[in-house]
Amino acid sequence: MSQSVLYCALNRRYVSPEVAAVVHDLANSMEEKHPGTQTRSLDGNFPFWDNFPLLPHLSHDDGEKLDLALYWKMNGVYQPGRSPSPLGYWGYAVGPTSCPPRWFDLRWDMKWLQVLLPKMETDNERMQTLLDLLSNDERVGKILIEPHLQASAGVSHQKIRFQGCRPARHDDHIHIQL
Repeated sequence: MSQSVLYCALNRRYVSPEVAAVVHDLANSMEEKHPGTQTRSLDGNFPFWDNFPLLPHLSHDDGEKLDLALYWKMNGVYQPGRSPSPLGYWGYAVGPTSCPPRWFDLRWDMKWLQVLLPKMETDNERMQTLLDLLSNDERVGKILIEPHLQASAGVSHQKIRFQGCRPARHDDHIHIQL
């Protein structure tokens, strides 16, 4: 299920059958391990064009990548299907970064927007389960997430990586790819 109807309306939710199967299995496993959990997708790919990036992403160009919304809590209570931002993007989890400020990159923090969004924290128990499940899925090749979220979840695996300091932040979503 998409975090927002906008992903459907703007044709940004298409993925290969293999990615769809991974996410379907993931959602079922999350529901089994944590009843009431809703796994939400964000950006996937355009439906008809391979090798055409889904801006602002540079890598969402072949249907084999998908962004997933984080699991969030408010006042210590899991919030099914909710995130600080209605789109799933730009409602960042607070945490340290080692990235230096630069004149231009896609690592914006949108401080003006953060003060308008509800104060939520990531659900580390669900995040740990999510990262464990994805890490142990043979179909998944790479998982991109900010290091502070990985540390908070307490999961370490060679598939889990930091996307670097120039691309968009990954402390409002998780990027998976085959």
